[in-house]
Amino acid sequence: MARAVPAATAKDMSNDDDDFYRPPAKTTAGLMFPARSKQTVRGFTLAKLPAENDWRQIISASQGERETCLLALADPQLWNLHDQPTPVSYIDLDGRQRTHRFDFLAEYRNGQKIGLAVKPADRAEKLNFRETLHAIRRDLPKGFADGVCLVTERNRHPKEVLNAQLLNFFRRCEDPEADALVAERIADLSGEMSIAEMIKPLDLDARGFRAAFRAIYADLLRAEKCELISLNTIVAPKGVDQ
Repeated sequence: MARAVPAATAKDMSNDDDDFYRPPAKTTAGLMFPARSKQTVRGFTLAKLPAENDWRQIISASQGERETCLLALADPQLWNLHDQPTPVSYIDLDGRQRTHRFDFLAEYRNGQKIGLAVKPADRAEKLNFRETLHAIRRDLPKGFADGVCLVTERNRHPKEVLNAQLLNFFRRCEDPEADALVAERIADLSGEMSIAEMIKPLDLDARGFRAAFRAIYADLLRAEKCELISLNTIVAPKGVDQ
């Protein structure tokens, strides 16, 4: 005969603040790609966005889309990111009605929304996609987005992408204590120094580096993001010229 679970225990098990593992929420994408085809190789990035409480999958159909996703997630002004949002209708250059689905719809803390179209530069030029994007922008439905943007490999610095990828991993290593100690340390700084020098007094080792890395992308520290961020990276509090 099964034993009844005591009321107090049952309450504890239902507590949203417990330590039980919760898998990330599935993507909210309006379109799913086959796992692999001649045109796409589907993957996903885990993200915990300011607008949401839980981790979520964000899908991408190419390496370019994945890199664009990582860079968008690294922007401290980003509020939410929607993958494969609802398609929009527009009238093309020949007067025909078409539909277009952006790869991402980015929402920012200031309320602005931007549709992101990711394409290889040579393909965008071959298709005259900038003109198409102009027509799409002209016919955007009210409230969908405030603007549109074409993103190619020319807009993605390789080292900046690697930093964004590492940031996304470090965000999954949540450590509020280390973040708070590093924030206190930053508040006492008045000039430039390496990350190693900055975190040495805290005696946090790798935890300190991860927290300093997160602080750079939380706009607490200034650093050169188009160079690989390491212990030797020179940082300064926001507002201090480098």
